[in-house]
Amino acid sequence: MSLPTPYAPNTTHTVPARSSVAVPLSPSQKLTVTNTHGTQVIDFWAFEVPLGAPSSAAATKQELTTYLSMPHTRASLLSLSPIAPCTLSTNQRTPILKFISDSSGCIHDTLIPACDIHRYHQLGVAQDQYHANCSDNLRMALSRDTPGYTLPAPFKTPTSTVPDPLNLFMNIPVSPLPQPLHESNSSAGGALSFQPTVCEKGGQVAFEALVDCIIVMSCCPQDLVPEVNGGVVNDCHFVVEG
Repeated sequence: MSLPTPYAPNTTHTVPARSSVAVPLSPSQKLTVTNTHGTQVIDFWAFEVPLGAPSSAAATKQELTTYLSMPHTRASLLSLSPIAPCTLSTNQRTPILKFISDSSGCIHDTLIPACDIHRYHQLGVAQDQYHANCSDNLRMALSRDTPGYTLPAPFKTPTSTVPDPLNLFMNIPVSPLPQPLHESNSSAGGALSFQPTVCEKGGQVAFEALVDCIIVMSCCPQDLVPEVNGGVVNDCHFVVEG
């Protein structure tokens, strides 16, 4: 199926700092994401479009229940994070994207959830103050970037939670305990830490759609943990081919 999109193919588009985009892809279309400044973390989701999904102004909102899943991808790849080339899996254990190339240093994260307003309250933002966050950015992108659909958009995230994103360019090392809990598993109970991205300016990752899907990208607004985004939130860029 051909989904309407505000993002013309073969054209460079911007994901604004602190904001997000929702980009429909058809099978075999490719998406290249550029970390323009080298320091920006991008929360990345992919949602499979249901068969018979609405494509007109008469559409009604549908829940996107099949999506890129970090736990299922880890189980499929037997790896903490994907290394191109590989195939990324959904929560239904079906393929959704090929991760086809990576010039960014190959360090990405699958463990840390999307930031939300509760995270920023924990970090000191006053309870009556708002802070942009990736969870809200996901919802807003799905509502905004769907021309030809009724508003709010016909697609919505699962109501119970925001799926864990693929955190592009995010560097979260797992450090084994000084004394392993058991010789058969030296990483059990290992510590996580936030570290600066290893990506340089202009580093890129590229994906190929295997099904009709909607990609959502959020330039993470995190500015209170200095290791993330270098303490400064920037934009990034992307191109759809095919």
